[in-house]
Amino acid sequence: MKMNTNIKTFLNNFDKYYNQKNSKKNKLSLQKDFKKIRKKFIDNNDYFLIIKNFESNVKKIKDKSIVFSEIIGTRLAQSKKGNKIQEVTPKISKLKKISKKKIKEKLRYHQTNLGGSIHSDGPQLNQPPKYIIMTCVQNAKKGGLSIITNAKKIFEFMKKKEPKHLRVLKKSFFFERRGFSFNNSNIFKKPIFEIKKNLLRFRYLREYIESGYKIKGKIINSEQLNALSYLDKALTNKKFKTQYKLQDGDLIIINNNILAHGRSGFKLENKKARSFLRIWVK
Repeated sequence: MKMNTNIKTFLNNFDKYYNQKNSKKNKLSLQKDFKKIRKKFIDNNDYFLIIKNFESNVKKIKDKSIVFSEIIGTRLAQSKKGNKIQEVTPKISKLKKISKKKIKEKLRYHQTNLGGSIHSDGPQLNQPPKYIIMTCVQNAKKGGLSIITNAKKIFEFMKKKEPKHLRVLKKSFFFERRGFSFNNSNIFKKPIFEIKKNLLRFRYLREYIESGYKIKGKIINSEQLNALSYLDKALTNKKFKTQYKLQDGDLIIINNNILAHGRSGFKLENKKARSFLRIWVK
């Protein structure tokens, strides 16, 4: 994606604001400018935006990402502990203790080096984040490509070609509320595709659905399984997805209501693991 003039100007002004710890007035001006960019690129058109070389200084990258998120909106907690910035990196010590068959059950996706599992973030929340900010601190040498899939295009395709499967996916499924606790309930029911106020919301993480049914003691019926299998294939179909190898210091903003995302698997390295910073914004 080419960087247009408005984005360049915004980023230049943002760097000045960040480096000078500038005034509230300048922050409001930046928010107003970014709103135009957001409407064009993130709420329409591609539904994501990649900013190359957002910050090359590793010591500054976390703080700068937080300040940047404050321009976009309000940060959301990403676990019951309330952390609003999450390091997405494999928990190597835990991975060594868990069998490969149990990894998906015991760990959240961001704690592993697994690929696939194209999903939306926060499907276990009543109100998932609208935007995801991911800053690449260090990518893997082998693997670790970022995958972005347009769920809206899949929805429109299924309306024409697979309406039976779409009808199933518009009904509620059990989701495990992994990493969170809501009134002592660790599962709830929500549709995968949902239309509210004429806007589409996509909510999906296959492992959380499977574990939700297991916790509930229910069986995913054949109609549901067929629809989920069709969706999984569509999420990896070249017609609907793009992929990028983000470089150290790059930042990506994703519209979480419209886009699914994931990554290719990556090799664990002894000294430094693949590391991203993730922020959820409403």
